[in-house]
Amino acid sequence: MPLKIRPSFTIDTPLTIEEILARLKDHLNTPGAFCGGAILNDYVILHIPEDQEHFWSPRLTISLKPAGEHTRIRGLFGPRPTVWTLFATFYLFAVFLGFVGLMWGGAQWSLGMEPQALWLVGASGVALTSAYGIALIGQKLSEEQMHVLRDFLYQAIEEPVAEAPQAS
Repeated sequence: MPLKIRPSFTIDTPLTIEEILARLKDHLNTPGAFCGGAILNDYVILHIPEDQEHFWSPRLTISLKPAGEHTRIRGLFGPRPTVWTLFATFYLFAVFLGFVGLMWGGAQWSLGMEPQALWLVGASGVALTSAYGIALIGQKLSEEQMHVLRDFLYQAIEEPVAEAPQAS
């Protein structure tokens, strides 16, 4: 699976939304199921059981939409909510730091002073790049669990699936 911030996939199946939800519910309720999850209308959230979870463990959010005579399943991998909040806060802080450095350094420059505060813009760039790199490393550490979640979906629907073309 190629690395990108929020990996996703789309598949088409001849099953109806109700059939898919029923199969997923049955599969989730099977004793010894290797995934946990929640079903919310036309959305399903799959996760790794707590005893196997680690900091980078992913979630798989599945949305179901009718598409002609078949159902389109869109899967989107993402981090647990605590990890997502941590990264969102870090990104917000880094962008704010860069904005402050840009404004402060710009004010210094316009007053004819040496714009020493502009180093904050560079620090912000380094922080953002580091956070992105750490996110990719975390994704690589959770790649096996992403495959587990995707395989769980495939086993639950028990149908041959065709990868749908990705819309960019």
